[in-house]
Amino acid sequence: MVKTTHGKIYQIFYIILNFFIRNFLKVLYRVRIYDFDKIPQEGKLIICSNHMSFIDPVVIGTNIPRYIYFMAKRELFDMRILGPLIAFLNAFPVNRTASDRSSIRTALNVLADGQMLALFPEGTRSVKGEIREGKKGVGLLAILSGAPIVPIAISGANKIIQKPHKRVFFPQIKIIAGDKIDVEKIVKKYGRKKAVAIIVDRVMDSIKALYEKIR
Repeated sequence: MVKTTHGKIYQIFYIILNFFIRNFLKVLYRVRIYDFDKIPQEGKLIICSNHMSFIDPVVIGTNIPRYIYFMAKRELFDMRILGPLIAFLNAFPVNRTASDRSSIRTALNVLADGQMLALFPEGTRSVKGEIREGKKGVGLLAILSGAPIVPIAISGANKIIQKPHKRVFFPQIKIIAGDKIDVEKIVKKYGRKKAVAIIVDRVMDSIKALYEKIR
């Protein structure tokens, strides 16, 4: 089970590591962030972003000044260096090939403890840059937790690796945050059954509009 409270030693290492990673990426990719003041600094919250690259969680997480928890595919935790690193940065495993109740319980516990959870509603990376349809899981988690949602769009990250080129590129990465979506208000107006699809549609429409603004 992932921890939602941390001691002082962890906090110090987390701040230092975040500082170095954030500035390292800022130099490499000239990272620009917009409207991150729309992200609440306390209380349960779901961040929903489009997904273009392996680097998305790192860029997003190091630019938000609070702990942020990510679901990551289980295979990553078996990697010798990356596994311990993402676990330290509050990622937790999810089995994408089956219904993973354990990861859902973990996500709900994170939100119940007043923390921030980041999700990629598309479920997989879009290396070509287009935004795909969102999965209903984000709507279900939002309804079960009662957590509001802040949509985020990221651009440029899909250009880091461009096939068939056998090299790494260094495009500028931009991230923008949108207006908070009040999940409880949607549930109250439409009922829990209809609210799932409505929440997913609003999230994806917001992400698409934000993406068009910065691409």
